[in-house]
Amino acid sequence: MIIDGEALAAWYPFIARRWHRVALCDPMAVRAACANAERLAAGNLRDEPAAIFFAFASVRRAFPFAWKVMAHYVAHLQAQANGLRIDTDRDQLDALCTDVLYRRADWERVRAWFAERLSSSASEVSS
Repeated sequence: MIIDGEALAAWYPFIARRWHRVALCDPMAVRAACANAERLAAGNLRDEPAAIFFAFASVRRAFPFAWKVMAHYVAHLQAQANGLRIDTDRDQLDALCTDVLYRRADWERVRAWFAERLSSSASEVSS
């Protein structure tokens, strides 16, 4: 299940302060992006981190002063909620985020990119 858009909009002022961004978001665009992510993932838990990343990277107006930060944040948050981890660094996610915004990366490319980098967070537990 995709993270709730109402909750994201409510959490955003805290996240914005942490990243030194303007705490302005468009709650309607946030809800629309979450609905789009839900549609893209189509109930597949492994696709949800990619879907929410793609949805927020595509719609800058949801978080106009922190669209990259929030695309990263929601993807990692969604992965964590689903028991997954995204094995990548910030620079790679920044590049992908920009490619999505400028339509150089479509949903299928983002989905494949994430699929190559997702792992179970349970593997971090040591015995």
